[in-house]
Amino acid sequence: MSRYKSVSLHTTLSRCRRLAASAVAGLTAVALPVAIFGIGTVGVFLFKVSELSAAFMTPSAVSPSSLSGGFTPQLSPQAYVPPVSSDTPEETDSSPAQTSGKGDDVPASSANSHKGAVKEKQIKNSGEHYGNIYVKDGNSHFDPDIRKMLNTPAKCKIKKDAGYQVLLIHTHTTEGYADSDKDWYDKNINPRTTDKSESVVAVGDEIEKALNAAGIRTLHITTYHDYPEYTGAYNRARETIKSCLARYPSIEMVIDVHRDAMTLDDGTKIKPTVTIDGKKAAQVMIISGCDNDGSLDFDGWRNNLAMAVQLQKQLADDHEGLARPLYFAPYRYNMDLTPNSLLIEFGTDVNTLDEAKYAGQMVGQSLAKVLERYAIH
Repeated sequence: MSRYKSVSLHTTLSRCRRLAASAVAGLTAVALPVAIFGIGTVGVFLFKVSELSAAFMTPSAVSPSSLSGGFTPQLSPQAYVPPVSSDTPEETDSSPAQTSGKGDDVPASSANSHKGAVKEKQIKNSGEHYGNIYVKDGNSHFDPDIRKMLNTPAKCKIKKDAGYQVLLIHTHTTEGYADSDKDWYDKNINPRTTDKSESVVAVGDEIEKALNAAGIRTLHITTYHDYPEYTGAYNRARETIKSCLARYPSIEMVIDVHRDAMTLDDGTKIKPTVTIDGKKAAQVMIISGCDNDGSLDFDGWRNNLAMAVQLQKQLADDHEGLARPLYFAPYRYNMDLTPNSLLIEFGTDVNTLDEAKYAGQMVGQSLAKVLERYAIH
């Protein structure tokens, strides 16, 4: 009896194992293809997300002369430092259009879909003004008194022929320019480059030469802050500035040299240009930030604005039309690190490098005149 029960239990257990094995095999036959298909689908999805993320977080592939691909990142590098939005109707339509006269080139409306139109013009007379200068106020809590600012000395002490007095940097070091003067641009060309002789670095070189020639020793840092990764450029530039200020405490001024970009809704790009002494120059825009709502820990912005307005006035006196209206911006742009900090945009991506360099020469010369007032012995 005992033996019979034992055999029956063994047989029953064996049958149960066979049934379980059959069930597992059936489920596997159905589930495995589904699982493989699902994993593959998720993988493709993640790959596509990765591709899109890379496109938005970094510039396109870089070649020595220009960046390939038509996408130019315009992301906010920091939550408190969004990019300047200068392509508003108020600013781009503030003066009659000026064309280059090269009507043989085909604009964007033609069958050549890779071509976009370029509108050349002088941007002027926008915002509040006093005398021959204009200030475009982007703040909601402050209304700058231009007359008062012009008569307010900045906190600046320049020692000529001494240690470094001015620091030039480029948060967006790869910002480049058009290869020629024409009324169209190639949509497939990304206006960024790692060739420093073709980018805003070359503009910084011109400012450096002018200041050094005036006995104002200038340190020009050409470190890439936006390549190979675009996002976080302002954070990286901030560390560079802090390092330079710690190493060279004689520095009295920091200028972040940029290149602007303005595109209308129809894809037309704006080329801000002025002719000075018979030669085309890219217009420049000085940007001075402020602590609009008290959240940026940026108490020294008034001193920066005083310096900015004085440079704006000097540029207007020396080279009429070179400076677009000064932009008084509700952002920080690392200007909190030292007094007399400014951000200056030299032209846009459809200005030529020669036009931007010419502007750099004139800005450097006018800036030297402003800083001469603060020279001490």
